[in-house]
Amino acid sequence: MRIFSLFAICAPMLVVTSAHAAERAHWDFPVAEVHGTATQNVKPDHADIQLGVFADKPTAAEATAELARLSSALMQDIEAAGVVRKNIRSRNVQVAPLYSEERDPTNRQIIKRSLTGFHASTDIVVSTSDVDRVGDIIGRLLGAHANRLNGVWFRVTDRSEREEILLGKAIANARHRAELLAEGASMKLGELVAIDLDPEFAMGEAADLPSMRPDSGPRSITIPVNPGDERIEASVKGVWRLLPK
Repeated sequence: MRIFSLFAICAPMLVVTSAHAAERAHWDFPVAEVHGTATQNVKPDHADIQLGVFADKPTAAEATAELARLSSALMQDIEAAGVVRKNIRSRNVQVAPLYSEERDPTNRQIIKRSLTGFHASTDIVVSTSDVDRVGDIIGRLLGAHANRLNGVWFRVTDRSEREEILLGKAIANARHRAELLAEGASMKLGELVAIDLDPEFAMGEAADLPSMRPDSGPRSITIPVNPGDERIEASVKGVWRLLPK
């Protein structure tokens, strides 16, 4: 809201443009056209862990029943790791046939395809604000009933509020650069005549962890996971009139 108040104050002399419109604008007076940026490195405060279970059985019913058993056990494992049920959600439940193929050795064309069973799978997303325990949680779940790890995504939950603050700082940075240009040209800075609000915010990045299937039987796994810092950035382009001193 503070940012919009700033725009309202400047409204009589301000033209807010898109990036392409600003490029087409022609001014019949000298201007300083500058970019302003502001960045912040923030440690993520939330993590989404996507794990999965699967079962291969001769029939669809058997595969589905085994998947249900594994999923239920995994849910209990997750809660035992200290994650509340509301932060656990299932997705991508699938049951698909499995085939074996015989190919012609001369042209590699399929000459026979036989149904060998069914593959049932589901993914479970675990959300936690305890980012320092992500590696421990993953290790415990892979050491129990989870047999697939799809990845870990870290995020900053108050990102929008931080972006608004950075946007105001980016505008101030643009004005400071415009003042430097005006001083270097032996002129003084006039009113703001256009501004392009074009925030370029960095996207959250997933931690790169390979998918894996542990050996059968419970065991303790230690997986070092470091969320690092997430870069949040805002950028603007402003145009100020240049006046003679």
